[in-house]
Amino acid sequence: MGADPAIAADPATAALSEQLATYWAGVTFDELPPRIVMAAKRHLLDTVAAGICGSQSEVVAAVIAAMRSALEGAPGTARVWGRAERMPVPVAALVNGTAAHALELDDFGGCGHSGAVVIPAVCALAERHPGDGRAALLAIVAGYDIAARVLEGAGGYRPHNDLGWHSTGTCGTFGAAAAGAKILGLATGPFADALGIAGTYTGGIWAFLQDGAMTKRFHPGKASETGVMAAVLAREGMTGPRQILDATWGGFYSTYGQAIATPDAAVKQLGREFRIVNSGMKPYACCRGLHAAIDAVLEILAETGAGHGDVAAMTVHGNAQMKLQFDRREIGNLLDAQFSMQYSLAVAARGRSATLDQFQPLQTEDPEIRRLMALTEMRADRVVPVGGTPALEVRFTSGRSVERHVEIAKGAPEKPLSDAEIERKAATLIGPVLCARRADEIIATAWRADRLADFREFTALLVPGVRDQESGIRNRASFADS
Repeated sequence: MGADPAIAADPATAALSEQLATYWAGVTFDELPPRIVMAAKRHLLDTVAAGICGSQSEVVAAVIAAMRSALEGAPGTARVWGRAERMPVPVAALVNGTAAHALELDDFGGCGHSGAVVIPAVCALAERHPGDGRAALLAIVAGYDIAARVLEGAGGYRPHNDLGWHSTGTCGTFGAAAAGAKILGLATGPFADALGIAGTYTGGIWAFLQDGAMTKRFHPGKASETGVMAAVLAREGMTGPRQILDATWGGFYSTYGQAIATPDAAVKQLGREFRIVNSGMKPYACCRGLHAAIDAVLEILAETGAGHGDVAAMTVHGNAQMKLQFDRREIGNLLDAQFSMQYSLAVAARGRSATLDQFQPLQTEDPEIRRLMALTEMRADRVVPVGGTPALEVRFTSGRSVERHVEIAKGAPEKPLSDAEIERKAATLIGPVLCARRADEIIATAWRADRLADFREFTALLVPGVRDQESGIRNRASFADS
């Protein structure tokens, strides 16, 4: 790859964003290992499925209404997933990013929820700046990589989020800018500028947990929109601070990760390790921090042969942060339920699943759900390492007690969903919004994305078609079943 004269020639003196840009601006699709290409396809399918399902949510309706009002009928070119609207490219990224995260169905890891930030940016920009499927997949890999690396440099997920930052918003913006820079074909200098512009206007905090506000769903969309605009501004000549990550005063790390940042982690093994493989996919429709306990209760009930009526008590053994985040008995809305250990374990115990139908509509009026929630307790009585999971103890009416600690929950990179499970999840989410036939087309086209001469062949499938008629939704079974 050719050196950009605007970038320091010596890596030892180049800023972190310049090092990231120098590598990623010059990478070609053919340099990606096959397993990385396959990972991009898997996340592409998983994310658009979550977005199509989320397109019908209340938060997306609010965003679309607000954008229509603000734009005053301005025409758009980019598709809104699952709907008939077209909107300007940055707005489409905003809406689709919000939709992908609207129901807690999108992927995890990376910057937190990388797919909901990166893939809407790629799809929206690719409709205005057409390219082939290889270019889109390469942009996805670049976005995932930089989003995750920025978070690693900020100290990692738990330390950064413990400060109150929602990393999907704060670090995801960099990933969307990187993906946008690849779609636009930016050289190294403008690529670094895009990262600098993105980093000057990034944010997202966890205050939404106090009352279940919609802003959590909005954070990935806003990060995607900001990243798209950063890439476009850089293309048109706006410069961004090259010391955006490492400036000692006003830099991202000194501001957002003071005393916890590990800046060198942002470029560790750059070009040799691709961070997209560090993201996982959700089998359950709730916050990832609840999944290990859900796995545990499902395993315990399956192995003992007990039913939910045999459960006398459930105790979650974790730490203070887990209790703060997930100890939630009062459920007022969907977000409350998706961040409630009590609710999630109750529906999992009774229904033997924790898929979307267990959370929407809410089952808080069900007497058995209320009973199971009341007997579930969270304790801050264990030392849990960063990235660790709580243990679950189930006591039965017989007096028997079983404790289970699931260290790695299903869906993690170490315990991934199979391609068949991803397909089943996608069909379950897409079918009710579009139709079963369209779901099949989206699935098949995602798997051959690298052979598309025009990536718009894929994005064109993500909206209702005039000939689509619902002929019965298939695969209604839980997408967590295997």
